[in-house]
Amino acid sequence: MLVVGIFGSACCKVMVEEYPEGEEASFVALVDGENALLLILLKTINELGMGIRGPILVNGWVLSVTYLDSTVSILVLRPIILPTVEGTAVEGCKFVGSLYAGLVIEKKSWMPKLTDLET
Repeated sequence: MLVVGIFGSACCKVMVEEYPEGEEASFVALVDGENALLLILLKTINELGMGIRGPILVNGWVLSVTYLDSTVSILVLRPIILPTVEGTAVEGCKFVGSLYAGLVIEKKSWMPKLTDLET
């Protein structure tokens, strides 16, 4: 889209605010409109030829994640998932379903950075 110029002069410059370096992961939570429950933490795999053997691969996710522990899940649940759940309720549109948070767990700080949030 940028190379072809679909967006006209808006394609001339691209600004990257931040490029967090670290492990990609996915956080999936079940939401009932008021509460959220961690369903699973997954390591994101972008290439099948990364030499990974053993764990089950589903849509680019590896189901066994050793570096993501309960501390990281709290660091995702409290500042990212729960405010989203509360915000939709305040707006009069309680969300019920599953929330997917794409993350990068930073190398230096081990703090999760949100890259995308989907339902």
